[in-house]
Amino acid sequence: MEEKRVLILEDEIIVALDIKEILENLGYRCLVFHAFNSALDSLVTFQPQLLICDINIGEGPSGIDFVIQAQNRVPGLAVIYLTAFSDRQIVEKAGKTHPVNYILKPWSDHQIRVSVEMAFDQIADGGKLSQKLVDLTQAELKILELIAQNKKSKEIADLLFISEKTVKNHRYHISKKLNLSTENNSLLTFALSHFGYKNEA
Repeated sequence: MEEKRVLILEDEIIVALDIKEILENLGYRCLVFHAFNSALDSLVTFQPQLLICDINIGEGPSGIDFVIQAQNRVPGLAVIYLTAFSDRQIVEKAGKTHPVNYILKPWSDHQIRVSVEMAFDQIADGGKLSQKLVDLTQAELKILELIAQNKKSKEIADLLFISEKTVKNHRYHISKKLNLSTENNSLLTFALSHFGYKNEA
């Protein structure tokens, strides 16, 4: 079984150590940091799958700034934000980094445990998804992206200079490769949840 590694960035060291203790008792390997730069330096060598990060880490750059840099260094890094408040503007900015979850302070041991378990479930599902996406052709991936932009088959056909029938065939094959139902907009739902972020400004 692969080791599950969690990096914790929290400027209140007592809080970080409490989270570390909870997770280590569950078998996770954890590193704790309370400073932006030392946490950033550890990413390449530690290679965490999950980052638990306080949105506000004292003076200077925010936890969101850290996550942006961390995700550039460790592609596929999952994120859980810790926060003491829910300011809409900050949550919207944090949302652009696609966190798995938010934990509002004061938190309970149960919240931490469940959030981290859910994050690793999502990480595992993402690996399965990546394998399925490898089976798609470039044309199918392009069509999936356009579906995520809420384009209809006719619009996709016009954009790609192909027939509407060809688009419908691609849609059918994509659904089959991804084991999706061909009914109830399951392809649209899948595209929006996995490719919709590409449309964000």
